[in-house]
Amino acid sequence: MPIADMPEAKTYLRRLREVLNEDKVSHCIFTAEYLASFAVSLGIDHDDAVAAGLLHDFCRCLDDSEMLDQARQFRLPLSEAQMAAPTLLHGPVAAETCRREFDINEEVYQAIYWHTTGRPALEPLGQALFVADFAEPTRKFPEAVEARARLRKNGFEDAVLYVAEMKAVFSRRKTVVDPNTQAFLLWLKTREKA
Repeated sequence: MPIADMPEAKTYLRRLREVLNEDKVSHCIFTAEYLASFAVSLGIDHDDAVAAGLLHDFCRCLDDSEMLDQARQFRLPLSEAQMAAPTLLHGPVAAETCRREFDINEEVYQAIYWHTTGRPALEPLGQALFVADFAEPTRKFPEAVEARARLRKNGFEDAVLYVAEMKAVFSRRKTVVDPNTQAFLLWLKTREKA
C-alpha cells in the first residue's frame, strides 16, 4: 500500500518541507516507503509505519544548541552521551515535537524516540524503523546494502541484530558511545538465545 494512502501523509510531508532540507525530506520519504514495504508482514499497522518513517527525523536540522534547548524545554532526560553528542537527541526531540503537533500514538512516539539508538524490549515498530532508517534504498554504504540483503534473505530478526551490531561498531569509532545501543544489542543477542 503506498504511503500516500495514509490519511495524514500530506500534512506530514507539508510540515517536513517546512523544517527539513530536501535531502532529509527525501530520506524520510524513502524510510517510510521502505518501512511500509515490510511492516505489514510483521503485523505492524501500515499507517503507524508511514507516520514513524516520515516523522522520525522531524528535528534533524536543529543544531546542537537548539537540540539541547528543545530537550530541556520538553524536560526530556539527558544522558552524558546526549550531552556530549546532542545529535543523539534528534529522536527524542522529534518524538515529543510530533506528539504535541500531530498527536501521534504511543507506539509511533516510542519508535521515533528510539530510532537512532534502540533500547531493550523495543516494540516491533521501533525495531522496524531502526532497520528502515539505516537501510532505506538510497543508503549506498556497504552496511546498508548488507542490511537490506539480510532482511530479504534471512528475515527481520537477523536484520535488526545486524543493524544493531553495525551501530555499535560505528559508535565505538566515535568518542561518544550511547549506552542504549549497547543495551539494545545485548538484549537482541539474549533474546535470540532464549
